Amino acid sequence: MDLGNISQNAVAGITRGINQADAASQRLASSEQLSGEKSVKGTTKDLIALKQAETQVQISARVAQTAGDIIGSILDVHA
Repeated sequence: MDLGNISQNAVAGITRGINQADAASQRLASSEQLSGEKSVKGTTKDLIALKQAETQVQISARVAQTAGDIIGSILDVHA
């Protein structure tokens, strides 16, 4: 088991989630949205993307925490 690779993937997942949330929130705060020109379908799509981004970050953070816990356990066993 390569814990370094797992941690790197977790950080990459957090980064992807943050980038997705940033893009979705920018679309939600756009002038089209504020002026009412954006369709309900477009708004709904952006809200779903924002929720997906939140889930991505939460899951990736749990993976990073689990990898850290495993490393801690390994160090405890070897100490």
